Amino acid sequence: MNKILKKNLTFLSRRYPSIEKKIVAINNTYPFSFLSSPVPNIYMKDKPIHSRANPGKEAMNLVRDLTVKEGYVFVFMGIGLGYHIEAFVNLYGKKAAEATIIAIEKSPEAFRLLTDNRDISFLENVHLFIGESIDFIASCFERLNPLSFKGYRIIKLRGAFSPFINYYEELESYFKSSISGKLSDILTRFAFESLWMKNIVENIPFLAGKRSINALKNTLKNKPAMVIGAGPSLLGQLEMIKQISQNLHLIAVDTALEPLLKSGIEPDYIVTLDAQFINLFHFHHVLTGNKHPGGMNLVADIVACPKILKYWRGNLYFSEAVSRIQDNKKTHHESLPLMNLFRNYFQQIDPLECGGSVATTAIELALYMGANPVLVTGIDLSYTNFMTHINSSTLYTLYFLEADRFKNLQTSIINQIRKRKLQMAPGIHGGNVLSDFVFSKYINWIENKKEYRNLVFNVTEDGALIPHLRHLSLQKLISDSFFKTKKAVPAVFPVEIFSRDISLMFLQDLKIKVADAREELKNYLKSKEAVNVFINKYPFLKNIMLEITSLYSNYTSSYTNLVMFLSLLERKIERSVKRIEK
Repeated sequence: MNKILKKNLTFLSRRYPSIEKKIVAINNTYPFSFLSSPVPNIYMKDKPIHSRANPGKEAMNLVRDLTVKEGYVFVFMGIGLGYHIEAFVNLYGKKAAEATIIAIEKSPEAFRLLTDNRDISFLENVHLFIGESIDFIASCFERLNPLSFKGYRIIKLRGAFSPFINYYEELESYFKSSISGKLSDILTRFAFESLWMKNIVENIPFLAGKRSINALKNTLKNKPAMVIGAGPSLLGQLEMIKQISQNLHLIAVDTALEPLLKSGIEPDYIVTLDAQFINLFHFHHVLTGNKHPGGMNLVADIVACPKILKYWRGNLYFSEAVSRIQDNKKTHHESLPLMNLFRNYFQQIDPLECGGSVATTAIELALYMGANPVLVTGIDLSYTNFMTHINSSTLYTLYFLEADRFKNLQTSIINQIRKRKLQMAPGIHGGNVLSDFVFSKYINWIENKKEYRNLVFNVTEDGALIPHLRHLSLQKLISDSFFKTKKAVPAVFPVEIFSRDISLMFLQDLKIKVADAREELKNYLKSKEAVNVFINKYPFLKNIMLEITSLYSNYTSSYTNLVMFLSLLERKIERSVKRIEK
């Protein structure tokens, strides 16, 4: 074993033991070979990986004039002898160390020739992927933190890229798609984080005297339930659902409420999650008194549109949606920072995992309540018949309002669909259906929930296939007399009520913390380290702080926006306090 290889294997055993084992196991580097003359180069058969004449100049051409700083991601596709990566590290020095550098090499044999012939210590701060599958690398792309992301650049070593072009192009496509999604996420989170915080503050008076979903835990134990979404294909099942509505418990997402009520179906539970004002339209008939809640129960996320909670006259239970985070092969749930503070005052609120959609939260609620089996329908996750939702949903009223003599209803719908990042997906009945990037995220989320198997069944009439979620025909279940037993009214567990005194205490303490944070803010917006100190002192502002400082290029702009937000939040708190004290 030569000295260079020995040194490199020591480096790999420290940084990448799995790569070291992979490299040691290689006995034959065919179809790659190494030639040291006229300059050191790797050849694939007779074609060089680097420039035959001047690989150093080629390397500099690949990496010069780049914006390199913290928050930027650089993906090197093809490593070869690493001249371009070494040039990048040397050229940008400390800035390169602050950036995220990813290097991908399809062939372990080619990488073995690098370790045999060159010192690879320049890869010290590089995330290496050698001979890994596309799925494995893609899963690592998913773990990139959107809050620290500023930009990216893909650098292709043509000689290494071209022989495996399909591999690298698929990775490039996935990386761009992932980054696009993360950029969309951070903009969404920036827009929604402030809305979520304001809604929590506004909702506190309407939660006083109410119970959390803890009162519903296991109340449907071993009883059948149906989760109803508002997908286009729901229209063909409304009569069947009405026929069996007395035999199983119906849990409807908010967008499905109006279509169900118009068909004479009163769901037992309605789940609302969206914080936006437009969500109020889904409760139009109930809140205007045309349809009374009766036996319906509203399960509202604590960030839901406050007007819904204010005017709802039936039973109300509040919940909290959390995100599932995969980190270093461990799974944990992430709450809103303000909710972590809320639990210091009222701990009795079990979280419901959210896959990004109210439908996924509704499934989680059904399982939390102990239902078995759980049937899901109206979860098309596709644009069935070029429609976004069932045509009796309130969204179609909004589409209709957009129509005029130059643009009919269908054109309005198509225009909405065209705004999405469209893609094809396998259909329930074979073939492909029109779906989009967001729907694919929901499909993957449900697919990865192993606990759903043999417990949750898809009876949606049409739409995208959800792997590992068995599809059944609702019509056949009815004809086979699957629904026999009449549903019984479930008992509700006597859990603690969110009292007026606790709600006041929470708001008054929060007001003091917000005022203190606003006064101290200017002292902390001077460096990244100072920002971290501020976050540690006021953890309930963590997300809004990180998102604003990542969106604005200087601390002055960040400070102005944060002060404006905190001033607005103070006024919201004052109004909520007055509402409770009346």
